[in-house]
Amino acid sequence: MEEIIAKKYAYALIGIYNKDKAKIQEITRLLSEVSQAFCIERFQDIIHSPYIPKAKKREFLLSLFNDQQDLKGFIELLIQNNRVEILPFVAHILEKYVRSVENNYKAILYAPRNLDSSTIANIAQNLSKKLGIHLSIEQSSSKIDGIRLSVEDLGVEISFLKKRFFEDLRSHILRVI
Repeated sequence: MEEIIAKKYAYALIGIYNKDKAKIQEITRLLSEVSQAFCIERFQDIIHSPYIPKAKKREFLLSLFNDQQDLKGFIELLIQNNRVEILPFVAHILEKYVRSVENNYKAILYAPRNLDSSTIANIAQNLSKKLGIHLSIEQSSSKIDGIRLSVEDLGVEISFLKKRFFEDLRSHILRVI
């Protein structure tokens, strides 16, 4: 539900700053930094506390956006509509938009052990050339018996699983016999 509401606010920001690429990148960076504060329990307590007056919360949130008059109006709107919690979702949507405009995407590589940087660079280069994009790869350890690469923004997933390989090999041998 929050993501749906956040999309409307994010697309409004995109609509306003559509022509100014540098401004939308700056806003995205600022909102991403502030959205990290939502992971801190004490910050959450301050935002949701019924004992702290709304004016103090407003002042506190606006202090996070020092010189950004444009964002102060946006934050005021979120406070007025009691939608401050959607700020991380708005930041995430704006990050995806900036990456798509720049044709720069992030992939996550799941493997049982970490691969060396030259292998990751080679995978990124070959996949970037194949998809016609710029790709950066993050590694994540997992307990799967194989390798899986996921580019969430594009809906692309490539996997090589040991179990699946043996199943395909077995079925191929049985077909031949």
